[in-house]
Parts: sequence; C-alpha cells; structure tokens
Amino acid sequence: MIRILIIEDEPIIAKDLAWSVEELGYAVTAICRNHHEALNSLATTLPDLVLCDIHLEGDDWDGIQLAQEIRRLYHLPLIFLTALADAATIGRAAAAAPDAYLTKPFEERGLYAAIELAISKFSLQQENTPESPLSEPLPFIAGNFFVKDKKRLVKVSAEDILWIKADGVYSLLATATRQYLLSAHLGAVEEKVKDLPFVRVHRSWLINARHLEAIEDDLLTVGSERIPLGKSYREGFYRRLQQL
Repeated sequence: MIRILIIEDEPIIAKDLAWSVEELGYAVTAICRNHHEALNSLATTLPDLVLCDIHLEGDDWDGIQLAQEIRRLYHLPLIFLTALADAATIGRAAAAAPDAYLTKPFEERGLYAAIELAISKFSLQQENTPESPLSEPLPFIAGNFFVKDKKRLVKVSAEDILWIKADGVYSLLATATRQYLLSAHLGAVEEKVKDLPFVRVHRSWLINARHLEAIEDDLLTVGSERIPLGKSYREGFYRRLQQL
C-alpha cells in the first residue's frame, strides 16, 4: 500500500485530503502543518510519497523550501498542492522538480491521477538512472548483497533471502531473522537477482525458490510466510515446477 505524508496548514483541506487519500486505497502516515512537524514525521516514518502545499501560513518556510529540504534528505516522489500563484512562485516550484501538481480545489479523480503520475514518473526515473561504479555501493559481490541498515551497509547472503515484497515505491527483503527496507522498487530488485533462483510469483512478490516448502490452493509457503500465487504468474510457475 502506498503511504502518503500530507503537508497542509488548512485543517479542513488537510482532513479532506486525508479522507480522499484513504478512500482511494492509499494510507496516510501523518498530516503536518509546518516544516518542523513534517521533518519530525519523516525522521520517524518514511512515506512513499509526499503531498505538500506550496503556501504554509504561519511558517517561516514555504512548501517549496520544505520540498527542497526533503529532496536533500530523502529520495521520495513529491506532489505540490497549490492554488493560483504568481509566475515567480511557479518558477521556484518548478526548480524543486516535483513529480506532479495538484490544484485547489481538488477533485478525487485529479488527486488519484496526480498520485499515480508521481509514482510512475519516480519509478521510471529510478529505472533510467545509470549507476556509477565510483559512487554507488556494490549491490552484489560473490553471492552476497549489501543492504542499508540505518546508517550502515550490512552483508546479506543471497541464499538467506526468503522473499522480497513490493512496499510502495520501495521493497521489503526478508531473511529468517531480519527484514530490510530497500530503496528500490520490486522491478529494479528483480533485475538485480535475475541470475539467482528467485521467481516472480505475484506482482508484489519475489520468492527464493530454494526456500519454497509447500503449495496449497495457490498459496506458497516460504519460511513462515504464506504468499499468494498471482493468476498471471500461475501457468509459468507450474510449468517450471518439478513434480514427481
């Protein structure tokens, strides 16, 4: 489920936004009125997307300054919420490179379109961003991945990975003892493990075939997790499965 942080200083609009976001099937991590609340919320719970009003009354930062700081600290898709603004403000907003705009008063279908556009644009940018061997950590070395765990990179053996699950624009990787949040969407992760015994069994799930223990009613048991086998993946999965 996509998790969204709302930054809006007008309580009625903020409440309406939160209600609409949840009606559309997304989740709200927090509603913040100013940059202090927003940065504190981000430090506690990282969303998948930020919806930020350009004008924040009573704050010494406007939404554009806040968006620039969020961009500096976190790699997240961002939507600007705005009423009519002057050319200078629009120019500053464009310089912050938002992934979409939503105008006030908003309609639910416009909100949905902005969220989906921002997620899609962000994911496409992730896929098309070339990795520099001089600046990026080595993702795979001799059967081991290095994944971020707070402020450090830890080694995880590919053999120890049970499954990888889509988690908004990120992915969740599980071993028998730990789970790690990866800053990459599932499609990018699948590409990195394509030469390993990982199988896409659902639009939201990759499994390590070596840890598949049982199949019952199109539910796969991997470790302690029961994972659904998606209809579009079923035929290919059973075709590859060796049965006696």
